Amino acid sequence: MKTNKYALIGLAIAPLFAQAQLADHGGLSGEISVLGGVVSTDSNLSTSGEETKNGELNSNGGRETDAIFGALGKLAFTFGSGLDKQLFVGTSREDIAIGTIALEAGYKQKFGSGTTITASYLPTLVNEGIWSDPFITNSPRTETEKSGNAYRFHVSSIGGSPLSVDVAYAETDIDNEQSGQALGLSQSAQASLQRSGDTFYSKVSYRQFLGRGLGVTPSLIYFNHDADGQAMSYQAYGGELTYFSFAGRNKIVLTGSYQYSEYDAANPIFGQPREDSKYGVFLAYEYAHLFEIHPLSLVVLAGYNNTESNIDFYDSRQYLASAGVNFRF
Repeated sequence: MKTNKYALIGLAIAPLFAQAQLADHGGLSGEISVLGGVVSTDSNLSTSGEETKNGELNSNGGRETDAIFGALGKLAFTFGSGLDKQLFVGTSREDIAIGTIALEAGYKQKFGSGTTITASYLPTLVNEGIWSDPFITNSPRTETEKSGNAYRFHVSSIGGSPLSVDVAYAETDIDNEQSGQALGLSQSAQASLQRSGDTFYSKVSYRQFLGRGLGVTPSLIYFNHDADGQAMSYQAYGGELTYFSFAGRNKIVLTGSYQYSEYDAANPIFGQPREDSKYGVFLAYEYAHLFEIHPLSLVVLAGYNNTESNIDFYDSRQYLASAGVNFRF
């Protein structure tokens, strides 16, 4: 059965906008969201498309449009004399607001200076479907699974300032790696295409208010992916600029992003090192007190991502549009 990694977006929608406090009250709190929409993908690497890639290998993939639907939320237990400690499991409001989908469980501590420290674990609950050998043409490709776990450390409002630092380490494993086998590559060439590996991620952000409930957050991002195959290892540099507006019942977060990736060695199939430029935009909107029900809100998400590579095979585009409701308790 085919799996669609973008369908997980519908299963990982949580509330969008962070609060200044860890919680309004001590003990258990949480929220749940239900959302439906469509995602359209144009990528040779996505298993949502056709099993058989026809024509020339070094060409763009076909477009596939899928419906997404799901429900998930966040559960937290807040304690301490100043409600400054919290255990949680779910999806970060801040992450969803800028288009990042990640389920995590961890501990959060807020200090008198305003600094908040979060340490968390991000497990793989549902393995992602990928092609065992994505480079096969004119014959059906077989699907395998990518799994892994990540560990995250986030420090926000450092010393009461607008500065935040986010770092993470992730391990990725491919169950049945067969990249390049169908092309009859040598063992050393196939080894250079191994995709399993470790990733280090870091992000520095600065939130600047422009007025009451209005501001921007620029961010600098660095990735280092150390794959088992040198042709799949890369470093990436990028940035984000987030605009936010909180006015009455309306909350809007609009994020633009750019990332440049440079791979360590030549891809033995295409004869040159891969270089990617990825840019995107993501909109999150929330309308509170829907139908005059205080804990109920309307949620709308929309996004676009485009990757342009010096190797046409890796070009891709994705569109997302979705809407749903969120209930806080």
